[in-house]
Amino acid sequence: MKLLLVLLFSFLPLLAGAQEKLPQDVAKFVENAQMCEHFAGEWDDNDKARQREITQAVASSCGQAQRQWKRLRVKYAKQPKLQKVIAENANDAVRSFRK
Repeated sequence: MKLLLVLLFSFLPLLAGAQEKLPQDVAKFVENAQMCEHFAGEWDDNDKARQREITQAVASSCGQAQRQWKRLRVKYAKQPKLQKVIAENANDAVRSFRK
């Protein structure tokens, strides 16, 4: 049993490296979309300074992600794997952002 566990854990790094690397522009979009969703979900009525920070972070990350989303959908229109990644990360906060 211990040998089986040792073998299993020794192959984990190989499995992790087997994931396809995303193009840099798609990876940046994913990062911005995740930040957009994070900040769009925050709200602090009691701290006006913090609310200003959140509003600025939403404007920045959601605005960038939305522009990237529109551009990347066209750029990678014929690449289904990348289209799937883009669609999965185009969350409601990205799609519905209005400045």
